[in-house]
Amino acid sequence: MKGDKQAFDTLVRKHYTNIYQYCYRRTHDENVAADLTQDVFLKMVETIYKYQFTGKFSNFIFTIAVNRCNDYHRKKSHIVDYDTLDLPDMHGQPPDLVIGQEERDELQNRLNGLPDFQREALVLYYYHDLKAKDVAQITGVSVATAKSRIKQGLDKLRKKYGRSRL
Repeated sequence: MKGDKQAFDTLVRKHYTNIYQYCYRRTHDENVAADLTQDVFLKMVETIYKYQFTGKFSNFIFTIAVNRCNDYHRKKSHIVDYDTLDLPDMHGQPPDLVIGQEERDELQNRLNGLPDFQREALVLYYYHDLKAKDVAQITGVSVATAKSRIKQGLDKLRKKYGRSRL
């Protein structure tokens, strides 16, 4: 890439949405997700020379995103200021949309109850349609461990919340 601005722009356009969505699912905050996404692309520029052309580039950039989100969670205290909490306005929306949003929120709350390593594996596997092999590479574990984390996370969700809703 060596200074090629057009190549960088192409990479950003191709991967920005997926990286932002991943960061948002991990942080639940649009501003933090946007900041983390910028950090991911800055780190990508700094470390592009380490990229080996043997795997998918998306795995390389998702690995950076996973690490940035993990760093954020390690540094951040999880204090919620309810006065500034931005809740969506559901008034005037058709009931189906409200129910759909409530189900998405419920699923997100369920995911939040899982250990980080299982939640991370499930988000990458289901929300970003990555294969277990790619989840393994991104998270730095074996394929068997990635599959185990996905299965155990699903099993915990099913056990705690029932099969009918998953």
